[in-house]
Amino acid sequence: MLEYLDEVTPPSLHPSDPLQKALNRAWIEFTSELFVDLYRMALAGDREAFEENLAAARKKLQRLETQLAEGPFFNGAGFSLVDAAIAPAFYRISLMDGILPLSLFDHLPKVQRWSSALLDRESVRASVVPEFRDLFREYLAADGGYLGSRIGS
Repeated sequence: MLEYLDEVTPPSLHPSDPLQKALNRAWIEFTSELFVDLYRMALAGDREAFEENLAAARKKLQRLETQLAEGPFFNGAGFSLVDAAIAPAFYRISLMDGILPLSLFDHLPKVQRWSSALLDRESVRASVVPEFRDLFREYLAADGGYLGSRIGS
């Protein structure tokens, strides 16, 4: 869907260089894998499954750390489709971190700066309904998993 919107809504958020565009598409796909880890972590039934998926997410973020320059965004100064793809993951990480400290960005200063830059953008903040935080917490609590059981602890 992101690719379609980028095609029909100028200006493009992809780089104009074909090789860089292809690499960005690969990193967008990579963010999908991160979302799977975060989803499994959020709904893990016990601490062991939670920790396993937390480790998988951390490993992916460490890989991203090696790809980032000085930012503030994935490709440097300009907001790109990779940024749009990963922003929801960073938002969910911040919400989960508010329930149980995850330390996912420890020793990842570039990823931390990237996440902060994205979460500070008005377009990212406005991409969810104002009550999203509460809805997310209610969803986790209703699931009865490991993270949900930590709400209010």
